[in-house]
Amino acid sequence: MDKSIMSRFSLARLGLVLFSVVSVSALAEQSSANEETLLSSMFPSGCHFSGHFSQQKAMEGLPVPLKSAGDFYYSCDLGLVWHTIEPFSEAILYVNGTNNFRAEDDGTLTPLSGVARYIMSNIFIRLLKGDTGYFTDEFAITQEDSGALLLIPESDMMRKGLDAIRISQENTDNAQPAVTIKVTDATGQNTQVLIDQIQAYEFDGKRKAYEQCEALYADKTDWCRVLRSPGRFETY
Repeated sequence: MDKSIMSRFSLARLGLVLFSVVSVSALAEQSSANEETLLSSMFPSGCHFSGHFSQQKAMEGLPVPLKSAGDFYYSCDLGLVWHTIEPFSEAILYVNGTNNFRAEDDGTLTPLSGVARYIMSNIFIRLLKGDTGYFTDEFAITQEDSGALLLIPESDMMRKGLDAIRISQENTDNAQPAVTIKVTDATGQNTQVLIDQIQAYEFDGKRKAYEQCEALYADKTDWCRVLRSPGRFETY
């Protein structure tokens, strides 16, 4: 075969390969963008907001799920107060991946560990702060006929503990929709959390976020101080 023809043939093949690579990359970027758009439509908006939650957890050996309810306050500048009111009073104070505590009603603080810490760190906190990039990187995301989003973990490590997450929402009289998060672990047990009555706050800065925390938890201001200065929690 003539060398010039071979050269043109090789260049054509190279062009097809490059086109395929670019096309696959573009499709991947478009898919990721679509997934982020779907997630953004489900996640609460804003940097500071409070609300109520109700939770039920199905456990093997129990005839009925364990139920709890309470309120919460989230600030991207401070962290999260997850306050359980029923069936007993306690709170989870989450600052970051290192500083997170369980606060008993008598003021006792203990570091959060185990499954509770993992779920709070890798699911709820990232959901509340709208970390769509994390979910698109770590999960395969599809939308079910009901409109709910189904998130399946992609890594073998994550699949050892987590089977799936479903996120759905309902319109409410409030400007913010109610959001339901259903977490199914690798054993098939379900934890379902409904977040509603969401109230967004328009302010900037850690000081304003702290003042809002104090206003919401006037009888538990130590919780807000823990969020502001987690390294000093032993003194409270």
